[in-house]
Amino acid sequence: MNDEIELVAEIRPDVDPYAPEARTAARARLGVMRRKPYRLVLAGALAVGVAATAVAVMNGPAREAVPVALATPEMAKMSAEELLGRAAGQAAGDDLRPRADQYIEVSSQVMYSATAVSSGGTSRYLYRNNRTIWQSADGSRAGVLQSERLEPKAYPGWPVPDYAWDNIGEVSLMKLTHCDTVAPLWARYDYFSLSTWPDDVAGMRALLYDEGRNGSGPDQAAWTAVGDVLRENYVPPAQRAALFKAAATIPGVTVTENAQDAAGRHGLGAGREFRGIREEIIFDATTYELLGERQVVVDADQAQAPVGSLLGSTAQLEVKITDTVPAVADDPGAVCPEPAPSPDPANDSSASPETSPYGTPPKPSGTS
Repeated sequence: MNDEIELVAEIRPDVDPYAPEARTAARARLGVMRRKPYRLVLAGALAVGVAATAVAVMNGPAREAVPVALATPEMAKMSAEELLGRAAGQAAGDDLRPRADQYIEVSSQVMYSATAVSSGGTSRYLYRNNRTIWQSADGSRAGVLQSERLEPKAYPGWPVPDYAWDNIGEVSLMKLTHCDTVAPLWARYDYFSLSTWPDDVAGMRALLYDEGRNGSGPDQAAWTAVGDVLRENYVPPAQRAALFKAAATIPGVTVTENAQDAAGRHGLGAGREFRGIREEIIFDATTYELLGERQVVVDADQAQAPVGSLLGSTAQLEVKITDTVPAVADDPGAVCPEPAPSPDPANDSSASPETSPYGTPPKPSGTS
């Protein structure tokens, strides 16, 4: 079996392998489905185990992709403490209150790089999706993901492969695998679990720095966790305000101007650099509302891509509460992990993986 957790490990070979306990904790939250093994490299963050059913296919457009312009980050005079503090103030005035039997519905647009290695060689491009995800407010029921494939864009210096144009316009509905295994608090992102997270800066910071997170270093793990919590999700106002204020205390977080999300909106980007890539969370420059994320190369040698290359971006477009989700059949191949043994509180070795399907892009012929 090959899952997103294993796939992403291939693009981060210098990151410590995930412990068995870490995989179990992650799959308990995300779910896992069986799939044919193939080498597909995705740059990004959050993985969702799904069972897919295509419901509509349209003819593809002419095969001429628009390249993504290089965008070297421009440092702003505003500090991370100031920007994230203002974002915390904006969060306090935004309050959705779902019932336990309702769903959080989030619509977004995403763009991520995909690299595929097949018998025909290596190819790289930027794949794009419109997504709507429905997740149970209390985490007790399976959710649904709807994904529409958009035209790909060219990765700097690489031609777009022919297979990347397959099924443009396809709309798929996917059942999110739900497992009863209880994950640790820091790995539970449903609304009701998040409402039990600390609402003070010190408590939230301690949770972001929980030893159970991955082995990329405590500061980077904490910053990654901030994005993971916010992405395609609704965080209660008190916890969101504390999250932003705690994020401002992470060493290395700075602010850039004119950061652009996947929908083309411009704002201020709070981010930090890790292995040649700046990972940013973007806020509206006037209202300080969350817009999305982006990953941009700032060190060509470390990232092995030109400076200014955009490796990924997201745009959160709408968040609301719903009573129902689209009907999607269960996947008989989906499996849930066995419960992980309780870790020693004094030596918790579990971890939180960094992964990213965002709608699996097409794969080339010749993969197995």
